[in-house]
Amino acid sequence: MKLNRTIILPLLLTSATSLASEKSTFSFSIDNDGIFGVDQDYTNGLFLSYTTGAITPYPIFAPLSLSFWGGASLDKFEFVLGHKMYTPSDIESTTPMVNDRPYAGYLHTEFNYISLHPQQAQRFNLTLGVTGDKALSEDAQKIVHSITKSDEPNGWAYQVDDSFAASVGYLSHFNLIRQRSIANTDWEISNISEINAGNFRSDISTGLMFRWGADLGGNMGAANIDNENPFRAGMLGGSQGGWFIFTGIEARYRFNDITVEGERPGVNDYAIRNGQNPSIYDVSLEHNQATAVAGFAWYNQSFGATLTATAKTPDYKEAPESVYGTGGFALYAFF
Repeated sequence: MKLNRTIILPLLLTSATSLASEKSTFSFSIDNDGIFGVDQDYTNGLFLSYTTGAITPYPIFAPLSLSFWGGASLDKFEFVLGHKMYTPSDIESTTPMVNDRPYAGYLHTEFNYISLHPQQAQRFNLTLGVTGDKALSEDAQKIVHSITKSDEPNGWAYQVDDSFAASVGYLSHFNLIRQRSIANTDWEISNISEINAGNFRSDISTGLMFRWGADLGGNMGAANIDNENPFRAGMLGGSQGGWFIFTGIEARYRFNDITVEGERPGVNDYAIRNGQNPSIYDVSLEHNQATAVAGFAWYNQSFGATLTATAKTPDYKEAPESVYGTGGFALYAFF
């Protein structure tokens, strides 16, 4: 039976006149838990990204574009260089800690295909990176803490071992309802769903986001329900300027996570030297997880900024806390 594209995703048939922005985007963003006065779990993230202006989908990428289904879309490539860092709750300890998160770092790059429409946004993702000494996390944290006069991290000898880690993923934002509000603004409720597979992490998640602000159709997809890099400026699409507040919550099932389950030779050596069973230092992945996010974004034709706050349930069953939080800040420019 021949597929009739004219009846698939009818929301995509909205006029493309609102997709006016074809500028490329450069952004810098940082996550850190210092805003809550702690240094533990997912403790820091740094991200530099470049997103192209509008592209014409090449035949090989055509199935990844929303325009493939009969509508009009703004498509882009995005390239991200990122670094994520995870630590236990007591970074001054010179010995491994029982029932606490392993030290882990992840230096990675992302290659993303983005397709945007006022009613839907999606991203196809390929992430490639390294853990262990090659991720340079120990040096990075010690330099920053020496500048800020923070506690010295003493346990990186017990970090997750050197490994190549990769994943592929798909993220979808779908507008469920959007209505006019006061003072030339709109409010919106959307569904955000994501699936990832790889030896870095594999998971599936879905959640709801509420947004209120100006030109929501032009910035669909930029805000995410994620405690790691929750705002993607490259997904600001057909918009010359706007602002919005957002909040959302999602549930997730995680199948594997190298930052929790990765091998730690330093821990094994320490345990053997002290006549211990190395397994006492292992933690167990918590498969059922949840994340919440809230934030504010503002931008014009040249630049913008975003503030976010996130909270999440633990990634591992032995976690000493029931909730972990981070604050985030992003700056971006269009050219």
